[in-house]
Amino acid sequence: MSIQMQKRLTMWIGTFRANKDGSVAIWAAAALPILLGGAALSIDAARLYNTDQDLQSAADAFARAGAAELDQRNDSLVRADRAVTTLVNNEQKFAAQGRGNVRVSSIRYLKSIPGKDYQDVPASAVTTNPTEAKYVEVEVVPENVSTLFPQGFVRSITSVQLGASSTAGFSQDVCGAAPVFICNPFEFSTQTSLYDAMEDPSFRRRQIKFKTQGPNARYSPGNFGYLDPFEGNSGAGKIKDAIAIDKPTVCLSKTEGVKLRPGNINSASQAMNVRFDLYEGPYKGLRNDPAFAPAANVVKGYSAPKNKACNARPDNDALAMPNDDDFAAAPGSASTSDQFGTGDWDFLNYMRVNHNAKRSITIEGVTYLLDYVNGRVSPAAPPSRYALYRWEIDNNQIPGALSYGSSASTPEEGIPQCHAAGAHSDPDIDRRVIHVAVLNCGALEASGQSMNGRTDYLPVETFVKVFLTEPMASGSESTIYGEIVGPVVQGKDFGARDRIALNR
Repeated sequence: MSIQMQKRLTMWIGTFRANKDGSVAIWAAAALPILLGGAALSIDAARLYNTDQDLQSAADAFARAGAAELDQRNDSLVRADRAVTTLVNNEQKFAAQGRGNVRVSSIRYLKSIPGKDYQDVPASAVTTNPTEAKYVEVEVVPENVSTLFPQGFVRSITSVQLGASSTAGFSQDVCGAAPVFICNPFEFSTQTSLYDAMEDPSFRRRQIKFKTQGPNARYSPGNFGYLDPFEGNSGAGKIKDAIAIDKPTVCLSKTEGVKLRPGNINSASQAMNVRFDLYEGPYKGLRNDPAFAPAANVVKGYSAPKNKACNARPDNDALAMPNDDDFAAAPGSASTSDQFGTGDWDFLNYMRVNHNAKRSITIEGVTYLLDYVNGRVSPAAPPSRYALYRWEIDNNQIPGALSYGSSASTPEEGIPQCHAAGAHSDPDIDRRVIHVAVLNCGALEASGQSMNGRTDYLPVETFVKVFLTEPMASGSESTIYGEIVGPVVQGKDFGARDRIALNR
């Protein structure tokens, strides 16, 4: 190589070494894998987060839908299954197989749940009994999410499986309830539950004598008592007013429980009997107050002198809804108290006295044929007193001259006459039906601490409607005669509010 060519080569190499054009491209090439990996990781994180949220939202929605049906009635689990599987549709968008509906993997019903989320649900808490199920646990089918992050960097996260589960519970609040509780008449029954019984027409016509309990006696099925909804400020007058008024400022919660008001309340009957158009004691001055108006049908076996409607008194020629023919102890109870009726009562004589010996009547789709000569009714099983009471209202056949004219066979006027406004004006409020809390008194008494004198919150089994079949007697005979009509249901009964809450 000539000396001249060597000089040119040396100059070219020097020029190349000194030239800085294109250096950015080299750094960009070196950084590109990191930038692409970071972008892929960000996209993967977003897809994983969104898929996890989609699955959890779906599980929560499924659980809420199922929990809304857990009212302890016979078909509650069937309805809950149907709600979970058919009422709710939720999508996920980023699973490996593409966009699609989130599917249910399993459903479990629980009697109780642990106090801490991290604690496993014990097998003893799982149930298939609709009367015990208070929570539903739903697990969804897991979904795989494929990642964009380069496999060569981290192979362990190239495919991620995500799942979700949720547990929701059903609770109930009842506002406008009477501050009264009853002891569950079916607490000790091994044959049926209160919820099953309320679905059975033969139970709904059984009369129960709800009796108060002495200060040192144990509560048992068939007893009733008073609640303290005013946080210790529950004097006798305040409790009586809450019983008498149409919309008491009382809200009871199944979740929080209820507090008892110890002792009996003298003259509680005066408050209860306002509902029958009877105004005595401090309620005489409330005969013009619409909040204390009576029921639309106040048949009670009374009559009043002409133009003295507020002086009504028992009349042997009038006839209240008869009591059951026989009473016995509550099902499964060891008590000897005869407080639970058989459901057989003198329907024929009631129709003779109050409905001019009507020959036939159709109540709740059943036509009854009445034979007064031979003393028979076909079918033999009578309707519930509540069903007959509603028939009288709905068909404008309330016993008395206002419905039957001069041919009325009873001296009683069943349409209220004492209160200035007559019957209560709100058709959604039936003044002869009270909403009460049901407690499992046997279990509470067996807990080692007597119910008398307790000041803590006690668990509520459920809330029910009790139809008052006759006025409440006074003194030592302060007994409520009634029929359990059914559960208090949101959307159907005044003041009922269901609460569905996610628990886990």
